[in-house]
Amino acid sequence: MSINDVQFDKIVAEDFKSPKCGEAFVIGICGCTNAGKTTLAVNLVEAIKQQRFKVTTINQDDFYFDRDQLKRVPSKTDPEILFIHCDCAESLDEKTFHSSILRAANDFDVVIVEGNMIIELRSVFALLQRILFITLDKKTCYERRLKRDYDPPDLEGYFDQIVWPMYEKFYENAKKLTKANNNHLTFVDASLIRLPADQLIEKLVLCLSKDLVRIQTKAIDANEAIEFVTEPSDGAVSLFLGTTRNNFNEKTVVHLEYEAYGSMAYREMRKICQSVRMQFPQMDRIAMIHRVGVVPIGEVSVLIAASSPHRTEAIRATEFAIDELKRTVPIWKKEVYGDDTSSWKSNAECGRSLADLGDIAGNRCSEASCS
Repeated sequence: MSINDVQFDKIVAEDFKSPKCGEAFVIGICGCTNAGKTTLAVNLVEAIKQQRFKVTTINQDDFYFDRDQLKRVPSKTDPEILFIHCDCAESLDEKTFHSSILRAANDFDVVIVEGNMIIELRSVFALLQRILFITLDKKTCYERRLKRDYDPPDLEGYFDQIVWPMYEKFYENAKKLTKANNNHLTFVDASLIRLPADQLIEKLVLCLSKDLVRIQTKAIDANEAIEFVTEPSDGAVSLFLGTTRNNFNEKTVVHLEYEAYGSMAYREMRKICQSVRMQFPQMDRIAMIHRVGVVPIGEVSVLIAASSPHRTEAIRATEFAIDELKRTVPIWKKEVYGDDTSSWKSNAECGRSLADLGDIAGNRCSEASCS
């Protein structure tokens, strides 16, 4: 669903407050056509990869409807000329676009979404945690556009009637966002993009580079976590691995099945990272990964890794983090036994009422042995 002017004013305050896509850090790069958005995205990807995060890009241009479905607009100077309107949000398959971002968020730590209309699509816009809006003057934009090949190619008058007025509309909407929360949207002048972009990339990478928080269905790779937390300036890395054992109270365990209340679980895990840093100021990097779904015997269900200059802080921080995870994070496990019985259990130390977590938690609590 595209956002008209009235809707935009109404949703700014409610939609542009906090991260909506808990699995990954989602960055939006939008703004003027031919302003260097793709170049900035490529540079940002390389910088993030150097910090050992898994990163991918999703481009708006991959989600246009077929050409015969796009809106036709008659030229104001020659009504016989029909422009194919590629610069309105209605030309994009928003549902597929949104779903692609969510899928990527399950497999990557950082997702970069690039395109000139991404803040005009409500469901896409709501997933963006940081937005870079690239600005450019009309003359430079037009000169750059003449050097690009477009499919369909620009007809005479398309730039003045469609491209530039739509950019001005998007720019006005972006300025409204800064009034709502200027920590989330930053304007970048494309004519000076090298220096500001480098500074922005550095700031974004810094806010990403200390904590790795994941909830995933695939097997946990301890080597990947160790590589993430290891820094030359640190003298200690502490690692905790929680694995599935084959017994419980004299019963044979076949496997465990984990479920998490996603958005709240991520929020609590990030709070734990903050608490670790408050308790142990010398902490450098932290990795906290929990597996969901079926976890066979001997495989890792939870990993905590921490690095610091000295071993005492690293060891104590790891112990503190796993204790807090068990106490606060809404994750449940199902023990499946060899006698074809099973039992749902919450984190044994969790003091939170599961009913307070909503329908998912309430349903699980009715099935579980909630101690």
